[in-house]
Parts: sequence; structure tokens; C-alpha cells
Amino acid sequence: MRGDTFGYLQRSFVGCVSDVDQREAREVGEKAVQYAFWGVNGKHGDGSVAIKRTGFYSADYELLPLDAVAGKTRTMEDEFITASGTDVTDAFRLYLRPLLGSRMPDAFRLRGARVEKVLKG
Repeated sequence: MRGDTFGYLQRSFVGCVSDVDQREAREVGEKAVQYAFWGVNGKHGDGSVAIKRTGFYSADYELLPLDAVAGKTRTMEDEFITASGTDVTDAFRLYLRPLLGSRMPDAFRLRGARVEKVLKG
């Protein structure tokens, strides 16, 4: 049996990478080299570089111990899911917008005209 985590597959297509993802991926790589070379607070060690969101959208990077991130699942905040559980809230859209970058198109929903049900007989 195979399963995929939503969020991974679409990031494997070069044509779908936002300028924010490109910039942050490079910065994470640079930070990883810096942490490996100079360490953190004078200590070298294993870890994972994490992107920590600051402000409306700016990012800072920190080295987290592997046991703090390996095998962990981060769930979506309750405030981002509608009461029906079938849609996302405006708070989520506001959170997401800066991550999409400058070249991502806006998404729209098509709503068809209601059609009355026709009963036979």
C-alpha cells in the first residue's frame, strides 16, 4: 500500500514552484551549511533547519533537534477549517496568500445556476 502526503507531490513540479518556495529553499540550504560549519552557540550537531514565520510574512530560520521534527505531523489549526469541516476559512486564505508568491494566480470557484429536480411520473 502506498500513501502520499498532500503538499509533497505538487512541490515536485518545477513549473509550480512559487518564488517564495525557491527563495526559502535556497536560504534553508545556506543555513544548513552555516550550521554545519559554524554550529549554533558554538556547538556542532545534528538537526533540521526550520522556517519560522514572523510578522505578516517574513521568515527566520532555526536549527531544531532531529527528535523535535522527525516522524512528527503538524495538523491544520482549527481556526483554518470551517465549522462544516469541508472548507477553509478566510483566516487560512490570509495565512496562505504570502506563501503562494507573486506569480500564482488567484483561485476562484465556479457556482452553477441551481437546476430544479425533475420528477418522473
